[in-house]
Amino acid sequence: MSTNQTKNRLKKHIYDGLFKAELHTFFEKSLEDCGYSGFDLTNTLPKPEIILKITNTKPLLDENQRKIRELESLIQKRWGYKPDGIHIKVLRLKQKGLCAAAMAESIKLKLLAQIPVRVAVSAVIKQAVDKERAKGCEVIISGKLSQQRAKSMKFKKGFMISSGQAKKDYIDVGARHVMLKQGVMGVKVKIMKEYDPKNIQCANVPLPDQVEFLDLKKEEKEERITTKAVEQN
Repeated sequence: MSTNQTKNRLKKHIYDGLFKAELHTFFEKSLEDCGYSGFDLTNTLPKPEIILKITNTKPLLDENQRKIRELESLIQKRWGYKPDGIHIKVLRLKQKGLCAAAMAESIKLKLLAQIPVRVAVSAVIKQAVDKERAKGCEVIISGKLSQQRAKSMKFKKGFMISSGQAKKDYIDVGARHVMLKQGVMGVKVKIMKEYDPKNIQCANVPLPDQVEFLDLKKEEKEERITTKAVEQN
């Protein structure tokens, strides 16, 4: 393989990463009220598709999908797509408690409504762990909470993984910044999902330490029954 081909591949890889990162920040700012939690991009089709993962689809689907058309036109102008060259689809996430971005947004709205920090965080953790049955939830809030000096508080409930490939498969992370009079507060939410390959919001791969006990075959069961009968006689 020539050096030019490797350079071109590296450039394409870097360009794709920058494109996805910029697109992600654009959707985070423009879809704050919708509970945005990520997107999937498909380039194999003749017309590229962006599938938005959202918990609240009403603001997007009202008024004949006017906001979706606005987003499509802005993306086409920014990255030089042809008119009608990109298509946006919306995928509704039914379980809001398993979406870390939506939980961080709800904490942000509660803090802006001057609800105490512990009350806001405990409500989110209850919704994630007790209602949606997540394996664990961790919330970190940092900034000027009630004193002049900034500090950070950590709230945790359940089981949480912090390393390895299982962290990428099982943990969903969401962060928000809250602009208050006393300063800026940071909200970070981590949710550990369950293993359920049928559910989109859950993990598709089992944990590496999970042990599955298979049923015995009929021949082995018959052999065990016969050996027990012989021993009794």
